[in-house]
Amino acid sequence: MSRDESSTDRITRWLHRAGLNEPAAFLLEAVGPLLLFGAQVAFLFEPLFGTTENSLNDLAQMLEDPAQVTLLVENLRAEGKT
Repeated sequence: MSRDESSTDRITRWLHRAGLNEPAAFLLEAVGPLLLFGAQVAFLFEPLFGTTENSLNDLAQMLEDPAQVTLLVENLRAEGKT
């Protein structure tokens, strides 16, 4: 995994491999106002999972930014069509 790759791209690829792009996109759109709370929960649990990849931190930071969430949803929907 390269450092040049955005966390949005990594999360999109992971959800696509798991076959969860459409459910994840739907869930992100449905719980929009609660995403900030989800980010805080992710920050809370981050120390429990170590700091090797910091993927939980990346997810939390992404959930705090509505533009990043919108980009993730668009990427998930586009991955589902390919």
